[in-house]
Amino acid sequence: MSRCVLTSPRSLESCARLGIKPVALLIKSLNELIAEQQDAPFEAVRVMHESYEKERTKLLQMCREERERIIREARSRWPREETVEVRRKLREIREEEKMGQLKQEVLLQEDKWRILKEEVEAQRRQKAEAAQREAEWRKRYQEKSLKEREEVEKRERERERQVAVEKEHKARRSRVLQEKRERTRLQEGNRMELLRHVLLKQRVEQQVEEEEELMRSALERKLQRSCEKRARVVDTRLRELKERAAREEEQIRRARLRAELRSVQELTHKQVLVQMSQRRTERATLHAAARSRVRALQTQQRNTRRQLCHQRLRESIRREEEAARRVRESGLFLKEWRRERLRRQREQIQEEAHRLARASFHMRERVRQQTHRRTFDRMALEAQLARRRKICHL
Repeated sequence: MSRCVLTSPRSLESCARLGIKPVALLIKSLNELIAEQQDAPFEAVRVMHESYEKERTKLLQMCREERERIIREARSRWPREETVEVRRKLREIREEEKMGQLKQEVLLQEDKWRILKEEVEAQRRQKAEAAQREAEWRKRYQEKSLKEREEVEKRERERERQVAVEKEHKARRSRVLQEKRERTRLQEGNRMELLRHVLLKQRVEQQVEEEEELMRSALERKLQRSCEKRARVVDTRLRELKERAAREEEQIRRARLRAELRSVQELTHKQVLVQMSQRRTERATLHAAARSRVRALQTQQRNTRRQLCHQRLRESIRREEEAARRVRESGLFLKEWRRERLRRQREQIQEEAHRLARASFHMRERVRQQTHRRTFDRMALEAQLARRRKICHL
């Protein structure tokens, strides 16, 4: 960035009035401050730059206000004829100042963006360096821990291998001792089994002999008991057969007696039934005769009532027919009277119509005669004469 000092007369005059050096109004970037203050830290330099910018903007605003005041004073002293030229020059000066301000603002904005970019770059570099250092430290720590873990695992494997070897030796010794004990135990067991087998064989033979003896004696006792039972069963069977035969004979005798008694009872019952049926038939005949007499009497009474009803009905029908005949006769009389009246009215109407027809005929004849006597020419002549008479009267 090019450094330039304010050289316009009014700007220099405003700076002189306020006691401000024009160099103090120049823009100073953060890099320039860092180059000037190399020993100071970055944060302190940034704070110094911000305070410098605030002070510079305040002084610049004061100089602008003083310059405007100088311009107003000079404008009030200028003659009238030079106002146009002065205004034009003043406008050009203002435009130049505005352009300078815009350039300064653009340069200031560029410095700010560059400063921010440098700060971001510095922070990113610091973060990258810190991350790299941390990654290297982690890598070294991981390598160290991995080596330590490998050494520990190696020692553990060695110790486990030694323990396994010792266990294998112990297991081999214990297995040999176990096999010896097992062989001795098997030998003892075989001897004990042999003795037990011999004893069991002897005991079984003795038991077989005892069982055969017991079975023989039991079979003999069973045979004797079965013979006794058979004899008792035969005796009881014979007694039962005899008793059954006696009971059957007694039952046959009782059945014969019962059959004879039943036949006698049936005969007596049949006789009683015959007598009862005869009595019932007699009662039925008597009852039928009585009912027939009652029915005949009832039918006779019904017939008499029916005859009376028929007579009453005939009388009522005759009276109704007589009344209907009278009503019909009166209706016929009324019809005849109405017919006669209508005939008379019709004759009167016909006579009236004939009379009207004759009158209309005579009227037509009279009108025709009148019209034949007064023709159109005559009527026109009469009208002319009447008009002349009126004229004469006037």
